[in-house]
Amino acid sequence: MSLLLIVTLLSLSLPEATGTQRVQGVKQKDSCLCDINATLWDFPVTLYEDVASTVDMCDDLQTKLKIRVELMEEKIPKIQATVGNLTERLKAFQYLNSRSLYQNLQLRKLEQDLEKLEKDINSVHQDGKISQAQKLSQEVSAIREIMKTTTEHNKFNLETLRDNMRMLKNRVETCRTIEVQFRSNCSQRLLTNITEPVVTKLSPYGKSYPAGSWGRESKPGSLERHWIQPLVSGNRFGNVLRVYPTYEDLMGSRGDQDIAVASSYSQPNAIQGPGTVLYDEALFYQCYTKGELCRYDLTTKSTIRKVLPDVGFNNRFPYCYYTCYDWTDIDLSADEMGLWVIYATEESHGNIVLSRLDSDSLNITHTWTTRLFKKSVTNAFMVCGVLYATRYISPYREEVFYAFDTTSGRENNRLAVQMEKVAPGVANLHYNPVDKLLYMYNDSYLLAFRLQF
Repeated sequence: MSLLLIVTLLSLSLPEATGTQRVQGVKQKDSCLCDINATLWDFPVTLYEDVASTVDMCDDLQTKLKIRVELMEEKIPKIQATVGNLTERLKAFQYLNSRSLYQNLQLRKLEQDLEKLEKDINSVHQDGKISQAQKLSQEVSAIREIMKTTTEHNKFNLETLRDNMRMLKNRVETCRTIEVQFRSNCSQRLLTNITEPVVTKLSPYGKSYPAGSWGRESKPGSLERHWIQPLVSGNRFGNVLRVYPTYEDLMGSRGDQDIAVASSYSQPNAIQGPGTVLYDEALFYQCYTKGELCRYDLTTKSTIRKVLPDVGFNNRFPYCYYTCYDWTDIDLSADEMGLWVIYATEESHGNIVLSRLDSDSLNITHTWTTRLFKKSVTNAFMVCGVLYATRYISPYREEVFYAFDTTSGRENNRLAVQMEKVAPGVANLHYNPVDKLLYMYNDSYLLAFRLQF
């Protein structure tokens, strides 16, 4: 078929070859002599090669398309079976929906959330923020009135009520957390630009370790240390932290010290995922295969653990976008305000939850819930109490498109601050409040950027 196609294309491309030549001859004795241009009938080698290349390309595209169609034909029965199974399972609960029992259950859950919210508002009142507490109490009372109307007339958008509750809770958390002096000198500016990388270096472990994290000790006033933490075993686990005394030692690949946070990468206190950060002479990370936080003290060589309530882990809510980056469910970050953990829960419907941690005990001090679905972003980081999230633009560019300000509880999804990278995958991204750099572990490459506000 390819040969026939080539002949057809050649015939269409050479209309002049189908004609004849009319020449003037000269009679000499019994012969007639004439000059003709034989090149008109030369085989068009160059044109043939171009046409043959086009045909080969068409054949290749046709083969790929055929493979994709066959794969889709294999997946369709599985998808149909899954949908059929879900439909069958939901039939058992249909009577609840038809009798409005779902709404009653949801209202009961909202009532419990309101009770907890009132307790938090009381604590704000006791802290001396009387006017703010009174305003919040009035809003809670208004929501209670709406819920009474809902119970009597069965008319209300529960999703709107939940969203109002979420924003009210975030405002309560802000009142309990953010000091006035901090609001005035740090968090009122949003990120406007990210420079070209000021550091670009291949990891000393080479390209065999595409997942991991790196940076500098993040606690202001702490001993300067630069560190790298590579992941092994399917880019999932790790147990070694490599530390360099200075930036110059890191760039020169000298003076390094390997610290084992666990005896092996399969030990319970080993590291899972690239969401690691070094803060206040301790390494913070997700514990091996668990929805727990680990804190390894570099001085005492001891480890403490703390359960992260309701967290989705083991690839339940990783960073994604076009494709998911495995084992990124739990991401630790540090900024001028302290230590944070970024994650998602079933209760938040997979939206990002942001909690501030006590760096000594790993206790959660405050929590905010956003409206940003965690699987819709490639990574996130904290600066001055503001959560920033990124998305994939191309193999060599990322974009900061979202911000959530804990000082106001407000979200901004209209940012468009792009940044360069040298490879597609971003395993870890975190800001350092000491040198004000943004650190990226980019498919075995170590990058750092300056931020502008």
